[in-house]
Amino acid sequence: MSRFFDFNPVNGMRYDTDEDDGKLILRSSQDVEPLIDHMREKRNSEDDGIGRGFWHYCSIPTHVELELRQKGINIYNKHQTKELLREINTNYPYLKATRKHHE
Repeated sequence: MSRFFDFNPVNGMRYDTDEDDGKLILRSSQDVEPLIDHMREKRNSEDDGIGRGFWHYCSIPTHVELELRQKGINIYNKHQTKELLREINTNYPYLKATRKHHE
């Protein structure tokens, strides 16, 4: 039976521990429904996402960042912006704050 270990209110990550054959297992989970709902509201609003010279294109939850890393995409590498945008537009459009499409 899993036991609660920690919760990060900033990114919604919850950590639980379990034990199997004397091995400690740390499980992580994240509730991204509020983020997805917020992004949907932003896409459906009149606001185009541009404010004070900045454009909120998308929000990437932790588990998606890890999936992108497994695909060889580092969201912090400015040289991989094209690959990141292509991946977001193709496989994660629900994370976008805009209906615009960039690559």
